[in-house]
Amino acid sequence: MKKIPLLKRIEYWPPILSAVIITILLLIIFYYGHQANAFYERMPVKLYVYAFSTQEEVFSEGILPGFEQYWENHSGREIAIEAVFGPSATLAGEINLGAPADIAIFSNAHHVDWLKLGRKVKMDAQLLLIGQTPMVIVTRPGNPHNIRSFADLTQPGLCLLHADPHSSGGGEWAILAEYGSALRETGSPNKAKTQVDEIWKNVSIMGTSARAIMDLFSMGVGDALITYEQDALLALAGGIPLEIVYPPRTIFAEHVAVAVDDNNILPERNAVQAFMDYLESEPAQEAFSSFHLRPVNLVYDEFPLISDPFTVEELGGWTTAYADLVEEFWQDEIRPRLDLTPTSIIVDSDG
Repeated sequence: MKKIPLLKRIEYWPPILSAVIITILLLIIFYYGHQANAFYERMPVKLYVYAFSTQEEVFSEGILPGFEQYWENHSGREIAIEAVFGPSATLAGEINLGAPADIAIFSNAHHVDWLKLGRKVKMDAQLLLIGQTPMVIVTRPGNPHNIRSFADLTQPGLCLLHADPHSSGGGEWAILAEYGSALRETGSPNKAKTQVDEIWKNVSIMGTSARAIMDLFSMGVGDALITYEQDALLALAGGIPLEIVYPPRTIFAEHVAVAVDDNNILPERNAVQAFMDYLESEPAQEAFSSFHLRPVNLVYDEFPLISDPFTVEELGGWTTAYADLVEEFWQDEIRPRLDLTPTSIIVDSDG
């Protein structure tokens, strides 16, 4: 005997009875759906935050404890946050390969594009600018080589440390600073590329991240390096003997946060959004400032003025700048000529 599905059989029942049965079924679905939502709302939340290496102090000591307290006070739910720190480009690659990041903090917006290509974030994902920091030059105390600008890094005999542009956002920002500073001074792309080429003739050691080369510099290796103002000030505050040189023309690095949509399951979504909102709040912006990152929503006068600052947008934006300066120029023309031994490529302990 052929069986007739339940919903099909309901069609043969009197209209009032059919309506009653359908209403009961809908109430059951609604009830259990409500119970499931209530269950999720009571569950403790676990978030994974991936952040590039120079943000370790401000997130570990400021942002994460502050958000945990904020979340538990406002939601009544427990939260546990696990943070992973490392080179920005390396973290983007790990997330694309399946690392469980709920939120990613990158040194630049280009690394978010990699997550879009990997379908880890939506193509129309909104990035959050969390702070800015100019690229500066770090030298030994007293500035023995009289370095005042990026052009001075071309003088013969210097031993320069440099973050690897393959893995490090700091390395990418440094190339843009080296190029853009000469472009603004001369107006000539060829002269700007010549300056980058001459600087890299003095690069003796590369590290996987901006933090890796700063750690090496603190051990007495090298004459100078290019890094974020934030990391230079953190090192100085930590007792590392150094001098910070502010070039008259330099780029402002812009650091961003993004929610990794592909990893955000239902119990976490409210917490992820709350975390993104918290990064824009006054307490978070004050925390960034106290760790020497120039905040975007607050005005502070203690940061030195830059004579002639510029941004990546003035170099055509990240898509153009990365393709032209990092891939086609540095990777294809400069990298093959570097005289680096395997021991000269320093690996970040976080990456």
